[in-house]
Amino acid sequence: TVVERVKRYIAENIGQSLNRDELAAHFYLNPDYLSRIFKKETGQLLSDYLLAERIRLSKDLLAKTDLPVSTVAVTVGYANFSHYAKIFKQATGLTPQEYRKSSS
Repeated sequence: TVVERVKRYIAENIGQSLNRDELAAHFYLNPDYLSRIFKKETGQLLSDYLLAERIRLSKDLLAKTDLPVSTVAVTVGYANFSHYAKIFKQATGLTPQEYRKSSS
């Protein structure tokens, strides 16, 4: 399905600056239509899914690698480190550094 292709594309390109409009353009769809079908099939907003995937990958990289946190931020698609740290803390309740310490 289109949603499965979108999810696969997100997984393969998570390090890029992805948003609804860029995803819709890549798949030649209207952004509103893409959002609707994504929500209908997954029960989740496209933006929430993208955020959850970035946080999931961040947690994995923080727990299993020694990459600097700034490199993890860039790897998961955040150019601004402080924004990444804020988003990560909102999602997990911990800073990236605290998460790394707690998972080791």
